[in-house]
Amino acid sequence: MSRYRFLLSRRWVGLAAAFLVIAVACVFLGAWQWSRHEDRSAANALVNGNYDSAPQPVAELVEDTVPADLVWRSVVLEGRYTGEQVVVRNRPVDGSPAARVLAVLEVDDGGGRLVVVDRGWVPLGEGDPALPDYPAGEVTVEGRLRAAEAPDSRTPPAGQVYRIEPGAVAAASGVAGGELLDGYVMVTSEDGSPANRLAPFPRPDTSPGNHLSYAFQWWVFALGAIVGFVVLARREAAETAGVPERAGSERSVRRRTDADEEDALIDAQLQDR
Repeated sequence: MSRYRFLLSRRWVGLAAAFLVIAVACVFLGAWQWSRHEDRSAANALVNGNYDSAPQPVAELVEDTVPADLVWRSVVLEGRYTGEQVVVRNRPVDGSPAARVLAVLEVDDGGGRLVVVDRGWVPLGEGDPALPDYPAGEVTVEGRLRAAEAPDSRTPPAGQVYRIEPGAVAAASGVAGGELLDGYVMVTSEDGSPANRLAPFPRPDTSPGNHLSYAFQWWVFALGAIVGFVVLARREAAETAGVPERAGSERSVRRRTDADEEDALIDAQLQDR
């Protein structure tokens, strides 16, 4: 082990610390990407399991809050729209600027239950988007359950909200009273056809993404940092064990010979004088 005594020097302790920090950082970054891969896989499994389900009456599936395991589940509601429509701006769809059109549906369940529905989207251009009227009177709506978004503390302009949070949507639409579902429904059809002049939402992207490959790449980098330090240490040990000493001796002999030659040349010049 004496050949590795140099590892206790300040320089090599610093190198070891630097390589260790790099390796640990890469391990944690790999773990972070792995957790994102697991979250993406769970979300994809939820979409694939619920998206193509047969529509069921919303009252049979949900009481007060949309459960996490029922997100994207197909439901059917009957009732009438009430209040004004509300928009959520800056919600791109397939890379295109868009605004979502929200409304409140009073469900025919005898209790005056209110459900926020996302009727579709319109392209977002200059000025306020033109919103097509919702159907008057009784309407049958089919859609997919979605969890409510977190509230936003900002005050939006009239007729707009920043998040699809049922309380904020109901307040912006001028609807008061009634039991409000904690969640909303993304509409796929109204009375058997897509919402009038509103674009439907595409199927969610369920590709696995690159998180798994990124995780393995970070772990390979961590292993590379360790291997790199070992290689450098072994190279230093090999040099200090033999080759450097011989090379150093040869260089010292060469330096002495050159010096002797210079001294002899100076002596000869002095003698000539």
